[in-house]
Amino acid sequence: MPRIKHLSEYHKLAFELKYKGNSYQSIAETLNKKGPKSRNAKFTEQSVKDWFKEAGTLHEAYRMYEEEMDQIHTETMAVVRRAGARIREQNFRLANEMLVALMGSSSDGVKLAAIKEILDRVEGKPKETIHVSEQELAELSHEDRWNLIPYEMRLRLSRDQYSKEVKEKVLHWVAEGKIK
Repeated sequence: MPRIKHLSEYHKLAFELKYKGNSYQSIAETLNKKGPKSRNAKFTEQSVKDWFKEAGTLHEAYRMYEEEMDQIHTETMAVVRRAGARIREQNFRLANEMLVALMGSSSDGVKLAAIKEILDRVEGKPKETIHVSEQELAELSHEDRWNLIPYEMRLRLSRDQYSKEVKEKVLHWVAEGKIK
């Protein structure tokens, strides 16, 4: 946590709770449970809101806290990403070495599987083509035809981003199974 010397412990707790996304009501309730027992007045949702509003007593201090915590989070994530990349790279090398070693197996099945895996990684897996006749498409249910339409296209249809003619043709195909 950043060094905030002039603030009380309950202010620091309020910072943490707000940064974690708690509501003002939730912050007030938590402060009342964990706050100083010597304090006669209870924290209210409104008092917590007032602390953080633009002219509030904690506004500027919280902005600095938030920036520092965001920076800490960014640096931590960068370290985690670098470590993850290093681990992936090491394991990738090991996996490739193992595949090459498997190509020297006495079993033809193991050799074939290793070769296939290496080729799939280098060249990419072969694409599988599915042929469907117009009759088979017509026999599908309305819902199944709708699900054949790519998600992005369905989204554009729902947002009226296609011309009226295109939209009518697509919806007719979904309903009837054939193009107008």
